[in-house]
Amino acid sequence: MSGWVLPEVLLLTWSITSAGLHTHYFYVTVTSEPTYDLPLYSMTRALDDITLMRYDSDREVVEPKVSWFQSPFSSFLNASWFFNKVQKNAQTLLLTISRSLGQTEGFHVLQVLAGCSLHQNGSVRGTFTYHYDGKPFMYMDMEAAHFIAETPGAEKFAKRFNSNSTILQGIRHNLVNTCIPHITELLSLGNCTFYRREEPVIRVTQIPMDDVGLRLSCRAYGHYPKDIFMMWYKNGEEIPEEMMERVTLPLPDITYLTSSSLNVTSGAGDTYSCKVGHSSMRDNVTHQIRISGEDASAAPSSPSIGAVTAICLAIVLIIVIIVFSIRIAEDLDLCRRR
Repeated sequence: MSGWVLPEVLLLTWSITSAGLHTHYFYVTVTSEPTYDLPLYSMTRALDDITLMRYDSDREVVEPKVSWFQSPFSSFLNASWFFNKVQKNAQTLLLTISRSLGQTEGFHVLQVLAGCSLHQNGSVRGTFTYHYDGKPFMYMDMEAAHFIAETPGAEKFAKRFNSNSTILQGIRHNLVNTCIPHITELLSLGNCTFYRREEPVIRVTQIPMDDVGLRLSCRAYGHYPKDIFMMWYKNGEEIPEEMMERVTLPLPDITYLTSSSLNVTSGAGDTYSCKVGHSSMRDNVTHQIRISGEDASAAPSSPSIGAVTAICLAIVLIIVIIVFSIRIAEDLDLCRRR
């Protein structure tokens, strides 16, 4: 029976699509035992980095994550029934792999990435990969339409999955050739989400770290799309990116918060600049911080300026998230009225 597990799991990837600079993937995670943050099975479907829907073994119900997403099934109840069947097959596959490798004890995880992307030059790339315990297990060669083992333990599974060429050709066709019609429909439904431009609010701060050190942070709140240019300069000279710590986090209104930070020595007279550029902005914006060289460390009897600043920033961030959460409902309602 295990030889038929993969074809049934593959059914969920046949509607995966992408177009333009977009990607469309299913992410599947199967675990041998639940953890505090991972159910036995979870699946998400995402267009670009926007989650469209989610299903997991805890709820066993398909949950749409954006208001405009429409299930290809007649109802989300039917979709839930289908993915419950997929869940059981995926769990059987993980158990079969673990037994084949003689690893029936302990925690194990199987991860599947299936979907496709369309690149700037117009080429479409289908993707179907398996990872076992965080390491590559096997993947599908789209040109040859067959699976290739990435570890000796996967060879028997790749051979079994390659036994039905008709199914493999069908998978390849759907992952590569049906992308554009599907992605066009999804983008038209979510055009207010994907084609909008949200200009970020930019803040630059400095927090004393010790007697001579400072933590400089440049943050862009609420930008969309995700891509954003952010660079630090010292006295007009570009600072190497490896000296910065950069992170981009999603916000509840489907925008992003990007932060770029670095530690510096508070040399008197030095000027640090953060330049930010985004597709929503007409021109790049530069914010400067001039280092005074004064002792910015905290006095023992009272909270440091840095501590107060950090608390204020945390409060501002919470307010921003709350405001964005309210605004997304207003934006989506506006989209529906257009």
